[in-house]
Amino acid sequence: MNILRATAIVTAVTTLVACNSGSDDPPNNISVTSIAISTPDPRIAHPLTANVSLSADREANNVTVSLFAIDETSDPNADVRQIPLGTEVIEDLPAGSSDHELNVNVPSSVEFSGPYHIAAVVDPVEEIEEENEEDNTATIQITLGPTIDPNVLLTEVALDRAALIINTGEYSDQVDVDAGNIYNADAGGTITVGSDGLEVGETVDIEAFANLRITRTDNNTTLELPVYLWNSDEERYMNAYGIDPESGSPTTVEWLPMGTFTPQLAEIIGDEADLDDVDRNSEHMDFYFPGKLGYELEQALRYPPEPCTGNCVNSATPPTIPPPDLTAAAIDQLRSFLSGLPFSGVRGDESTSLAALDFAVCVKIRPADPSVTDSDATDNEDCPPLEIFLPPLPPGTPLYNTGSYVPLHDTPSEPLTSGDGFATKNNNQHFAFNLDFGAGATADSRGYIEEVTAGMPVTLFGTTFDFYRITGRAQLVPDYLNKPASEQSGFSREIRFLGQVLESTPPLTIAISGSLISYSKEIEKEQQFFVGPVPMIAGGSVGGNFGLELTVGYADDDAPVFGGGNAVVSLGSSIGPFANLEAGMFAGVGTRIFSVGVEGVLTLLDERFVYFIGTEIEVIDDGIVSGDVEFMITQLQKLSNIFTGPQGKLNLFAKYSVPVIKTCKWGFIKVPCLKLATIKATKNIYSTPALFRREDVLFEDPFSQLDVVIVSGQSPAYFVP
Repeated sequence: MNILRATAIVTAVTTLVACNSGSDDPPNNISVTSIAISTPDPRIAHPLTANVSLSADREANNVTVSLFAIDETSDPNADVRQIPLGTEVIEDLPAGSSDHELNVNVPSSVEFSGPYHIAAVVDPVEEIEEENEEDNTATIQITLGPTIDPNVLLTEVALDRAALIINTGEYSDQVDVDAGNIYNADAGGTITVGSDGLEVGETVDIEAFANLRITRTDNNTTLELPVYLWNSDEERYMNAYGIDPESGSPTTVEWLPMGTFTPQLAEIIGDEADLDDVDRNSEHMDFYFPGKLGYELEQALRYPPEPCTGNCVNSATPPTIPPPDLTAAAIDQLRSFLSGLPFSGVRGDESTSLAALDFAVCVKIRPADPSVTDSDATDNEDCPPLEIFLPPLPPGTPLYNTGSYVPLHDTPSEPLTSGDGFATKNNNQHFAFNLDFGAGATADSRGYIEEVTAGMPVTLFGTTFDFYRITGRAQLVPDYLNKPASEQSGFSREIRFLGQVLESTPPLTIAISGSLISYSKEIEKEQQFFVGPVPMIAGGSVGGNFGLELTVGYADDDAPVFGGGNAVVSLGSSIGPFANLEAGMFAGVGTRIFSVGVEGVLTLLDERFVYFIGTEIEVIDDGIVSGDVEFMITQLQKLSNIFTGPQGKLNLFAKYSVPVIKTCKWGFIKVPCLKLATIKATKNIYSTPALFRREDVLFEDPFSQLDVVIVSGQSPAYFVP
């Protein structure tokens, strides 16, 4: 049976395929020995699981396997359809026989139920040089049933963080809507949703809702409180409690629109096939935990009420502003649920009470149109666990003696300590690739000290290790009277790969910026031809890179960034992973050895996580004359996800080859030999603006300020505005 070569299907994966051409080893031979369908009732527009047995002479990497549905007909003159179902990549194919499970969705454009041949084709675009290309296919006959009612399904909820500190302070009982509700809002997750069973031309709108599920393990009771979901299109939170945020009057409970889902389609034009990728969609969802939630948890966990012996009045006040917050009814419900929690016996210690609670974020979806029947509502909800903690107890108000010196601010404070981070979580025990980064900082009489780190931890067969990590440490100290000689501004950096130190920068007092570590991959195809006697060359390329970017910069005696005042010393740093994908085409005059011409490069997408933290120190009084020192430390930190694309560039280029000495292998002998290496130089002559740029702020801390006062003969004193 002649199987259609689906070049369009595998375009996205061929950049990963290891081509064996050019090797001195004999050609490999990979064949499909059998195929079986394990789905009990296969249907059009629904998932299909195929078990494929492969045989290989030698082990191979990144081997593609495509599945097709082929019309069953005995008419030799019939127009037989060969419909692509999907392609998967087998990263490590062992030598000998091996079994593999492939999971695809049968596209809706199959349309007609009945008997079909399901074919498995290994290496469909013949990227691997083989001894025999005729044994790459196996088929099995099955019957595909018709579509049934659509099934909207939620396949995964991946939270941005596994633990969250719930704010209980100044903003726990009210929310400043104009400030963007940044308090308690540094939570979110990526949900993966889809809709099976859609016919050609049929669509379904899906909407989502989220609850915080609290379970008491001491009495096996559960309470669910709605959390607010951010609608990016309307730039507002959805009415989770059915209260209009403008008027405070009752209204309907709102769900978050997730968009319109269409069927997966396969299109066949001539001898090429194209399968779109709409079977599952991923979308980031931002959660906001109501402000009153932290306060109520704190009262129940840290300060359980003592038995009432007289006229007792509950001092907790109901919400004073419209949502996003808990309603008065929800507060009463939460208080009743938390009543009687186990208590450590020490007021302010929540450890025993917190141990009796389990938290989870429950996301559920449904068709937006109530008239649409969901064929299976059991797969519409997922509840990943979430660890919730309260912030540390505030210290007692310190007392400072500044004598006759009057500080700029008069509210006593402890030295400032801050820290936060972000990590992805892939729990696959065989192979998991994650990203993590964060920062910690202190501000006191030594000035400002900061440490930032970013890494790529990898889990391989149950063992976790750092694949790559960058760590930077900086200290910013102003000049003042009697400053200790050991306290100096400086920056140090360390880069590790697989536990080994690649680069270590000792403490410096100069600015370091634009440090870039990246890994890249590019595949380029070119064609030589002639126009009359003139040699021409043309081609295209696709590639991308990923890595970690770290930038640190100092400024001394500079204008303040965060406000007016005296000149400042300042430090700003950012760290985070990035990835981008580019495609290009070029044409020019010349040969593969030397050519000049024009190329167009299109940056399809550029995505990066950026953790920024900046600080400046303004010296109010250096103490040289007065003997009393005062300086103000101001800091800001922010984590953003920046997505940009597409953007085009027009470049002039020149390519030429130079001889280099390399190692060649003749049988078992390795000898030096002369080969050619290509050098390419480009000059940009025009760049288009990016079609769009979106920045999602995942969390942002406002300005933190600390007024440091060092009076002669006294310990340092600290004040805040």
